[in-house]
Amino acid sequence: MASETKVIVNLRTGACVCACEPADRPLARMRGLIGRRELPAGDGLLLTPAPSIHTAFMRFAIDAVFLDRELRVLKIVERLRPWRAASARGARAVLELAAGECARRDVCEGDRLDVRERGPVERVVEDYPTDATHASAPTVSESIIWPTSLEQNAHLTAKPDRPAPKERVRVLVVSRDRHFRSETSTLLAHRGCVVDTTAKASGVDEVINGGGADVIVIEAGRFRSPAQTVAAAALAHPVGIVVVDESPAGTHQPRVLAKWGPFEELFAAIEDAAYRRESLQSTSASG
Repeated sequence: MASETKVIVNLRTGACVCACEPADRPLARMRGLIGRRELPAGDGLLLTPAPSIHTAFMRFAIDAVFLDRELRVLKIVERLRPWRAASARGARAVLELAAGECARRDVCEGDRLDVRERGPVERVVEDYPTDATHASAPTVSESIIWPTSLEQNAHLTAKPDRPAPKERVRVLVVSRDRHFRSETSTLLAHRGCVVDTTAKASGVDEVINGGGADVIVIEAGRFRSPAQTVAAAALAHPVGIVVVDESPAGTHQPRVLAKWGPFEELFAAIEDAAYRRESLQSTSASG
């Protein structure tokens, strides 16, 4: 993706729809997705202005989301095959997604989308060392896309039966899927969290032992025994663990969340994990 990549958010669900490449110039609109072998899940192309599209010369099917001036979804054409055309009355833009993404991301007619800047919201730990003797704190960027304070987000983070966290929750997202890392960190930063991400399970224990995370979100399907990966360090330094998977089975203990499920569900799990961690620390301190 180019540096001008945006993030598309569904305002109804609060979920990230895609990391989006804008095509707002004649040549870019004309080229579209022609020549590409695929459009990966999590990527998108926003054509504007564009009341209609065609898929001539394309190699794969797409989902086409027709939007009005306010980015409200007027019409969705799912799995539009090559050498087809589609349009919608009143459309001013078209968001092209991989085939099946609208159903997967719960995008419906009547939803309103929002285009947001994608900036350095992550504290990246891609090459965090595995040798504790050479461990050092990750490089930190406090730049948040939408500047926010804990007080401003108290109504989003506090449940009626519990107080809001005393400090901004530090979340470490562990996944080899760069789209999941990027989109999840963007949405968590919007809620006032301080976010680290890593593609490697190795070295996570150093982050925990160094007190660099309150809650870890780890993708089960990408790593072998993810809970065991952090269990030993978590015993020494209590940390909340939230496990996600592409296709979670209902028999997992603890419960595994759907990787691309509703963001509110993931955020609620992170909130609960952070609250349990705070409670455990308070109990240990009083004991």
